[in-house]
Amino acid sequence: MAGLKVVDMNKVVPERKDPPRASWILISEKTVGAQNLALGVNETEPGSMVPEHIHETEEEVMLFLEGQGKFITADQEIELKPGICVYNPPGARHQIVNTGTTKLKFVWVYAPQLKSHRL
Repeated sequence: MAGLKVVDMNKVVPERKDPPRASWILISEKTVGAQNLALGVNETEPGSMVPEHIHETEEEVMLFLEGQGKFITADQEIELKPGICVYNPPGARHQIVNTGTTKLKFVWVYAPQLKSHRL
């Protein structure tokens, strides 16, 4: 899959997860043949969360676009609002909680991409 690729998020079926949230995987090896990173969009429902987890070898960047929430680590709580960008290094346990009344929407990037994003 060499060359320029264009993905229309409106045509991508999101992965629905519990607690209630959705993730659109836009750029990955599975979608466009990307080898070094993955990019997508997450929408977490009001009162829901991305449960505590860890990425052992992947760097992660999240740019928050809509809503309010908290990014929680072992020693920090970061208030989330549109315009906040968070870098999470490999091995850092974290969770994201929607504390607002609307969806918490953010763009995420992994480098390297998660195993689930690969063929």
